[in-house]
Amino acid sequence: MAWKRIALRIMCFAFLGLLIELFFTGLGPAITRQDWELEGDCSLWMIPVYGLLGIFVAPVSGALKKRHVPLVLRAALYMVLIFAVEYLFGALFDFLGLEIWNYSKRPLNLHGYITLTYAPFWYFLGLCLEYLYRKLDACAAAWAGGYDADALMRCGLDS
Repeated sequence: MAWKRIALRIMCFAFLGLLIELFFTGLGPAITRQDWELEGDCSLWMIPVYGLLGIFVAPVSGALKKRHVPLVLRAALYMVLIFAVEYLFGALFDFLGLEIWNYSKRPLNLHGYITLTYAPFWYFLGLCLEYLYRKLDACAAAWAGGYDADALMRCGLDS
């Protein structure tokens, strides 16, 4: 059952990441250019990138909580880790000849792979990561354990 639970967490984070990306890229032009088409875009190459959260949030969170690091500092660390992963995958995709994103025209960018203008968004995501992980893991456990429909509906979403 453990591998099912891990696989479900990876899938949940992957698809949640794609949804957030679609929302973010669709809403951005509406706010900045009054473009109300709300057309977002994303790449399927991002599925494994977002899926990594389903593996790495718990060990990082556990280690930080064990050291009594406050949530605001944990969120800052998650933000730095998100930037690091974004940079590494941006460089990898670039090496493979793929241009999934390019921030070179944005201010405060590093090689076009990351832009510090996204720091507030990544910090906010960092604040939410542990909560999202806990909820998605509860759902994955309920699903992998073959619980009944009521357990799947609850799956920890009431706390």
